[in-house]
Amino acid sequence: MITYHQQGDSLTLNLAARAVSPFNAAFRRELKAAVERIEAAPLLQVVLAIDGGADSADHPAQHEELEQLLALAPEQAADCMRTLADYNALLRRLDLLDKPLIATLCGAVEGHALGLALACHHRVALADASIALPQVKLGLAPVAGELARAVRLSGLQAAMPLLVEGKPLSAAQALEAGLLHDVAADAAALAEQLAALLANGAAAGQPWDAKGYRLPGGALNSAPLQTLLQVAPAMLRQRTRGHYPAPEAVLCAMVEGLQVDFDNALLIESRYFCQCALGAVAKNLIRLSRIPAAPSAQAEQFAATLRLAYLDELALLRAEGLPAALLRHAAMAAGLAQLPPEEPAAAAAKASAADVEQARDRLLYAQALTALRGVDTLLAGDVGQADRISVRDCGFPAHSGGALRFIATLGASRFAARAAQLGERFTPAPGWQKLIH
Repeated sequence: MITYHQQGDSLTLNLAARAVSPFNAAFRRELKAAVERIEAAPLLQVVLAIDGGADSADHPAQHEELEQLLALAPEQAADCMRTLADYNALLRRLDLLDKPLIATLCGAVEGHALGLALACHHRVALADASIALPQVKLGLAPVAGELARAVRLSGLQAAMPLLVEGKPLSAAQALEAGLLHDVAADAAALAEQLAALLANGAAAGQPWDAKGYRLPGGALNSAPLQTLLQVAPAMLRQRTRGHYPAPEAVLCAMVEGLQVDFDNALLIESRYFCQCALGAVAKNLIRLSRIPAAPSAQAEQFAATLRLAYLDELALLRAEGLPAALLRHAAMAAGLAQLPPEEPAAAAAKASAADVEQARDRLLYAQALTALRGVDTLLAGDVGQADRISVRDCGFPAHSGGALRFIATLGASRFAARAAQLGERFTPAPGWQKLIH
């Protein structure tokens, strides 16, 4: 995974971004050996070349990590924390090296690969490179120092798009955010910059370990950040509709981590990661991102039946006199991507929480029951494809994991009980339980 090239007093380590994972034992062993070699060698400069374009297919380390997270149970949380502690200790040894450690970035450097780059003292990227910490899109919090280092380099507000939203940044944007030190136009310019750094004696160490460090963008108790922190939780909840806990966990880890020393910030970060990883939302999103697409005429027909079920139930609710405002509220409460059209405010009527809950469940159950009926006949019993199609093509809530995963998460008895409350036409067909696991 890691290859070496030494020229004089400069040592270069090359690795593919997708090979980096704190949860892959083989990678941890190689990284430990690399750290020990760097510490022991009488070098003037170490370059860590991270290639985000190499090995563009999913790497086995990524698969292993996702499988581990899917299988993670509450009783394994302590093991997860120990693994992260061991990995964090390795990266802290890089932070504290007494010789300059320079990372070069090309391609899309994301997740743990970016976390490793942030543990280097100096970062230079090619102009067409990009960086991202997309874990929040899988219901997870960035971990292994990715969060603690990014917020200390950029400041709280500037780091929020990267950390809370999982937004990718171009090399120019990353430079502006303080996550890069320089951008090179091409490989030749990058080589020149590395030579200049070696000649001029690039500094070792991290800013947060230096005396007099100040958080970029202002301290937590500054007026602008206090104002931001008063409104940010409400804004997040409005965006996620309360269905996705990871963005709020990330924000909490950012703020709490800035109130303690760096090592305790890593511990806080790890705790929030484990909290998210153990939740149903993360497991549903991880499972749904990994089901490969299988487009076919049957798949499109399956999607069409689910879309029609949603529209038919919506029409029935309207026919019963429920106003558009209530139906939009119900669809938003469910987390449905496809919302009913708005209506003039004058046409809206007051509704009770029970009315909203009833409409919400009818919209969800109509699609879930249609998926139960169609998965055998149209998708040959492929539950994974049914879930993927329901989310991707029909707007079923992603946090639920899909129309059939929604039933599995509720449990057969709870689903059946609620279906009976909604009315006879919501009764599942005989033998439906075999599809739920």
